[in-house]
Amino acid sequence: MTDGRGSRDSGRVSREPERPDGAPWIVEAYRQHFAYVYALVGRLGVHSANVEDTTQEVFLILHRRREEFRGESSVRTWLHGIAVHVARRQRDAARRRAAKLHEIAEPLPPSPPDAELDRRQALRWLDRLLDSLVDEQREVFVLAEVAGCSAPEIAEALGLNINTVYSRLRLARGRLQRALESLRAEEGARHGAA
Repeated sequence: MTDGRGSRDSGRVSREPERPDGAPWIVEAYRQHFAYVYALVGRLGVHSANVEDTTQEVFLILHRRREEFRGESSVRTWLHGIAVHVARRQRDAARRRAAKLHEIAEPLPPSPPDAELDRRQALRWLDRLLDSLVDEQREVFVLAEVAGCSAPEIAEALGLNINTVYSRLRLARGRLQRALESLRAEEGARHGAA
């Protein structure tokens, strides 16, 4: 992504308390990374109805903890760690609510055009596949494959040993491969019976 001047956005935001236009650095971080964090928490398993609130919570935490930021890593890396922890809390709360309420299924939307239908089907498949992972594997996989983080960045964001990151990523990829094969067989059987 480039900034307005055409230079590459490194994900770093100045540690200066204010920018020349008077806005605090946290505002700049919000402007640069809101859409990215929004997409990230959605892929981390936060229910679609809660993604916007969860994204806002990530930035509120960034604001509250701004004095702890030393600039040793990028703000984006710091946001990864915050987003993973907030998403984890959201998923845990959702599981507790579901256990109490036996979660009511969402109604299917009206039939969209074919291209939209294909896109939604692909996203449903992705979500089903990601749901097959345990939380720790899902977090590492999403940060690596969706967010494009390196293993050292993931280790730093999650406070893990780098070998643990590699192990969880390997396990996640293996589990996803098996789940994808199962899902394809299920879809093939369904289309074969139709």
